[in-house]
Amino acid sequence: MAESMKLIEDDVARLREYIEGRAAKGGDLRLPPEPKLCEALDMSRGRLRTVLKRLEDEGLIWRHVGKGTFIGARQLKVDDGNWSSSISVDNLMDARLVLEPQLAAQAAVHATPADIAALQQCLTEMQAPGPFMPWKRLDERLHRTIAEATHNALLLMLYDTMRAQVRVNLDARMEEVFAPMTDSRHGTDNEHLLLVDAIRTHNPGKAEQFMREHLQSVRTRLFGLR
Repeated sequence: MAESMKLIEDDVARLREYIEGRAAKGGDLRLPPEPKLCEALDMSRGRLRTVLKRLEDEGLIWRHVGKGTFIGARQLKVDDGNWSSSISVDNLMDARLVLEPQLAAQAAVHATPADIAALQQCLTEMQAPGPFMPWKRLDERLHRTIAEATHNALLLMLYDTMRAQVRVNLDARMEEVFAPMTDSRHGTDNEHLLLVDAIRTHNPGKAEQFMREHLQSVRTRLFGLR
């Protein structure tokens, strides 16, 4: 069983690298059809579907029946096709400060043992030394797992829509600040520890407080005091 799980984790890591490589090149965010993906990754159809489901659950990809599999989180459709161009960095950080502390509070109320175990696993992996990109993936997974732990599909959809805009508008700045500075990452990891502990002990007030303080700290690291 342990060996089988390791093989799945290895396949998940390979697919993540493949997806990140395509995303870095820009252009079409739709993945090739499953037969071509199987060939590119040397993976069986059944195993590919298993790892696709895993990455879809993490919000790295989304699937539309009849249209294909796409990189990124599923986005809400809006009537104004130009709406996203009007979103500023300040808008995004303000939105995070409104939404994510409430998600953390709801997670503290509704989180299951499985949710808490997933959050603690993220923390463990984030504390290991290493390059920026794996740490960033884990940071994204941690925040989305908190949203998932609310067990509220509408809140999760709102989070995914906001997160998609964060990727477009903030990822470059995050890499510029956090990639060369391990101290900044360690400080963020400590903030995550407090936050996850509040969720683990089912303390919504503290979870909301620690998430707000964490996001304010990130904002200061990225843009200075404002």
